[in-house]
Amino acid sequence: MASTDADHDFGENRQLHIIEWEHLDLYKFYPLAMASSWSIRCLLYPMSVVKSRLQLQKQNTVYRGMRHAFIHILRNEGFTALYRGFWMTLPQLSASFLYSGAYEKIRDLLQAHAGLSSAAILSALAGAAASATTQLIFVPTDIIAQHMMVHNNPDSFIGSMRNAAVINFVKEDPLGKRLTLGLRVTRAVYCVDGFKGFYRGFLSSIMLYIPSSMVFWVTYYNVLDLFKALRRHVIYPALTTLSEDGQLSQAYVEKHHYRNIFVDQALAGSLSGMSAAICTNPLEVLRIRVQVHRTSYAETIRRLMKYEGTRVFTKGLPPRIINNGIYSCLIMLGYETVKKLCVLPQFRDHIVW
Repeated sequence: MASTDADHDFGENRQLHIIEWEHLDLYKFYPLAMASSWSIRCLLYPMSVVKSRLQLQKQNTVYRGMRHAFIHILRNEGFTALYRGFWMTLPQLSASFLYSGAYEKIRDLLQAHAGLSSAAILSALAGAAASATTQLIFVPTDIIAQHMMVHNNPDSFIGSMRNAAVINFVKEDPLGKRLTLGLRVTRAVYCVDGFKGFYRGFLSSIMLYIPSSMVFWVTYYNVLDLFKALRRHVIYPALTTLSEDGQLSQAYVEKHHYRNIFVDQALAGSLSGMSAAICTNPLEVLRIRVQVHRTSYAETIRRLMKYEGTRVFTKGLPPRIINNGIYSCLIMLGYETVKKLCVLPQFRDHIVW
């Protein structure tokens, strides 16, 4: 990306508080962003395994809670069990870029043609639409990974053996010894249900991720506004009373406001991720049970009401809250850090760090 005269004039006369796409070396940005996302997924994947097993078990027949699940898995299956299915979820990295691209495009279209000005509403609608597109990648990879997670002890997580056709095929497959577990599960899903088996529960995923994304973005922008208001009406007035001349310069306020955006975004992302997890947990339980137990929506809901009751609101919730909170925080930190590392040379001296 070459620097134009307009870019040069902009850089000479103004500071850049927000790093936009035109300020980035995209050839450097995309690999670093993917590496950042992969690292975060690698760190948090054990939480996904524990969450999935807690949500799939009937009541508390296997694990009493998150801590017990971690200890039990480590003692009986080893550390590698916490990463079972991880490699099959790597295609989801591409879904992150698909989401980002769709989100930005839809947001711009809504702003230009729908007359919407609220950042929270714009982002909620754009995020909801973008989430729907990513399920084309998420659903099949989730189905394979989830079956791999419970492969060692299917009786405790599948529900009933009449719903264990995929797991049974994996056990009896004559090609089993030649293939890795991931390929065996992939082959089993296809042989048992055909291509449509990879999209079992697609509707439940849409039902989960659309409201989850909407809750996330609405919470995110409202929390950012709250932080901004606290800084303007509480923190800065307090600093003013401590300053030598009893007032803070506008330059000082602006400088520290933009520097604090980095922290605000991370905290807002974390709180938003946790809020989305709490609000949509029953939908998450429904999704994973439809996909792994292989029951109909009506049958799955009936079983949840009969055996879980109000526990459906908290089943697997602690690891999900932790996972979403840390993931959202680190994604915000990682994304902004990568952007700063990839700023084009002509803009570097004009970024407010």
